Amino acid sequence: MNIASPVFEKRSISLLLPLLLVCSLLLGSSPAHAAETTTTPEESLAMTPAIQRLEIKAGETVDRTMTVINDGKVAYKFIVYARPYSVKNEQYDPQFETTLENTDVYQWVQFEKVSYTLQPGERIDVPYHMKVPANAAPGGHYGVIFAETQPDASTATSVLRKKRVGGLLLANVDGKVVRSGALLSANAPFWQSAPPLTINDRVKNTGNTDFQASVSTSVEDMFGSVKHSETKNYTVYPGTIRKIPVTWDNSPWFGLFKYKQSVSIVGNVTNTSHYVLLAPKWLVLLLIIAVVVGAGYGLLRYKRR
Repeated sequence: MNIASPVFEKRSISLLLPLLLVCSLLLGSSPAHAAETTTTPEESLAMTPAIQRLEIKAGETVDRTMTVINDGKVAYKFIVYARPYSVKNEQYDPQFETTLENTDVYQWVQFEKVSYTLQPGERIDVPYHMKVPANAAPGGHYGVIFAETQPDASTATSVLRKKRVGGLLLANVDGKVVRSGALLSANAPFWQSAPPLTINDRVKNTGNTDFQASVSTSVEDMFGSVKHSETKNYTVYPGTIRKIPVTWDNSPWFGLFKYKQSVSIVGNVTNTSHYVLLAPKWLVLLLIIAVVVGAGYGLLRYKRR
């Protein structure tokens, strides 16, 4: 699927080309950003792996472990538990309480122990068992395992607060597994008034398990020089549409660019390309005023002949 540029965009490009050429030569680089500083908290909780992918069969029992890490300066107690995992809307906001047909993994998870104490600089392997029901439906099933700190109730002055981290469980039950999907749209408005340059892709999963959508993007200036390129993978869950914003974070505030994109979904590749003009509103308004004044001046001279 190739997305062609409208006629008015080509005319706009030809009219703006001299101005764009001069400004591009004058504005060669984007401003630098100050380095960010971070501080290490007193209490730190981490988990690895962040995602566990499991190929399983109905009726079997699977043994796995996850690791909880204390890289802070204080000891704490923590508990572990499992919850359903799903996403809502095209922005993929996570949900940990909503139970759907394919979010039943949390019901299969059993822990040997649910409460632990972790000293500073230590890590603990937390084993768990997954008992897959004999009637588990083929395809993807999703859940999350949480580790959550517990407040020290023995200290009267302690702040009763909790922290938690989670690791996703992406389980695929063997059987009639269907991986299919499509790129619904790849949209980048021709005129974008402020950086970053943004392209929005919408990918739909029509199968019964998740897949990885691979999105490769390159951005060229008017001279054909590649200014930005990246390739990223995005998980798309069954029965959902995911909106994938691709941004060039260090894009300048002005310029005419052409992006080229290749989106691979379950072996099917779709290529798109489009022109994008990055220009602030005041500059476009100034250009419109200049065109109107120039046209008026030309018309006045014509009438005086």
